[in-house]
Amino acid sequence: MTDPLDPMSSDSPEAQTPFETVESAPASAPSGTPLKSPPVITMHAPSAETLWMEIVIAINYLTRLNLRLKESPRPRFIRKAMVWFPLVGAIIGFFGASVDWIMTQIGLPGIITSAFAVISMLWITRALHEEEFASMANQYGRTFDKEQGVGWLKEERSVQYGTLAVILVIIMKIGAIASLSDNDVVFQALITSACWSRAMMVVMASWLRPIPADPVADYFQQPPALRMLLALAVGGLIAFAVLGSYATYALAFGTGAGLLVTLLGANHLRGYNGPLMGTLQEIVEITILGVILALQ
Repeated sequence: MTDPLDPMSSDSPEAQTPFETVESAPASAPSGTPLKSPPVITMHAPSAETLWMEIVIAINYLTRLNLRLKESPRPRFIRKAMVWFPLVGAIIGFFGASVDWIMTQIGLPGIITSAFAVISMLWITRALHEEEFASMANQYGRTFDKEQGVGWLKEERSVQYGTLAVILVIIMKIGAIASLSDNDVVFQALITSACWSRAMMVVMASWLRPIPADPVADYFQQPPALRMLLALAVGGLIAFAVLGSYATYALAFGTGAGLLVTLLGANHLRGYNGPLMGTLQEIVEITILGVILALQ
């Protein structure tokens, strides 16, 4: 006689499988086919409309062009749009090098053609990064004056530190471009420096937190890590396609300069903002131009 409450009883349902539970396979699965768990990460190819939206966002921010969109972009598209910064930067560098080439064909001396190249890039970018670099220089200049306890002759400064910093950067760019050997090297230098300097901007925005109340940081926030890696891949491919094996040296020194500026933001600002991003772009661009000038 068996006890119906005894789990080991032969009449109890639990007696059939006291130590394991057998799950039946779905009716649609063939017998003996192992069950597959759903993938952890799913990736979908972006549509042509999404790609165009991201490219337009990058172009509208980095240049004076104002391409229209059907609707206002969502924040997630704005964050992802930073992946196209290196591509837009390469176009900006190509534009400046083309102006230099045209002026060379006219017969102007190198110092004049390089000045036109720099001015053309200032025009196409609205001098965006130079203005941000000036803001950062002014901020640190005022801090320096306060630490000294006295201004220049105890009077209000008529020339800001940012103005002097921008003048210095422009002179360095003109001098570097004028010292390059020929127009082919000018194309290589401007495309590579403009491309990689904007790729490093994506690295900064991805690593550092956006500083509240800053319009640039509030707009782009933090791009996904995958988009940062794609931006570096795009920038690297363009640099090696244009500069060849010398791109290794240019990108190495440019990356080092960009990381130093990023650490500056991490230590002093505890995040990134527009002025810090513009400072990074200017420093990396000057560094790469100097490396190419030394390698030619």
